[in-house]
Amino acid sequence: MPRPGLVERVWDEIPAPRKSPGQNTTSFLRRSTRKRSMFSSPPPSAKKSRKAPKVPPLPVIPPTLLTLPYCAISRLLLCLDVASLENLSATCYYFDQLIAGKFLLALHFPFPVGFIKEVMADNCFEKKPLLKISCKKSWENFQTIPDLPGDLSESSSTHKLIIGNSPDMMDYLVFSQMSLLSLHKLRELDLVPDSIRGQLARRTIDSFSSFDCSLLQHISRLGSLRCLT
Repeated sequence: MPRPGLVERVWDEIPAPRKSPGQNTTSFLRRSTRKRSMFSSPPPSAKKSRKAPKVPPLPVIPPTLLTLPYCAISRLLLCLDVASLENLSATCYYFDQLIAGKFLLALHFPFPVGFIKEVMADNCFEKKPLLKISCKKSWENFQTIPDLPGDLSESSSTHKLIIGNSPDMMDYLVFSQMSLLSLHKLRELDLVPDSIRGQLARRTIDSFSSFDCSLLQHISRLGSLRCLT
């Protein structure tokens, strides 16, 4: 067992660690003055919002007839007369197909020579619903057979045909021409004479009345009078 004095002497001889002049004996952790966020890196949604370009708003299209749904347009067309429908069909391709492509808008009766020529030139024809019939009892002359020379073809007029033929003949004429038409959507019927020359004779008035009655009867048989104005 070593002696007590020897232990104390050895302890005193152990050199103590040297300190630098500016060194503090107490060590502690230094806090950084930089502010730290809760996330070590930005969340993915924040990254996407930074990179996504701003999309400009779509231009607002002003409402027009063409932007309306088809059911609304078809309802509006029922409120227009035939002359307005003709004007509307001439505005653009859409209304031309919607109106003139589906309907035969107006037709003179008895058939004009020009219309009969068109029927003769076609191998087949479509019976589109007719919207308006005009029977003006015109005095305008036309060739009854336009392909023949003038000296071989007599000239006549609608007025002469109505006045100069018997009621049975006119009834047959009305029926034979009306059977070529689709009349179930007929809207307008104009029976007012185109022009009146002087005072009408009683025979002329009776002939006009008989022809108009025959026309109404065949429209009722072959089509409908429900939509007529």
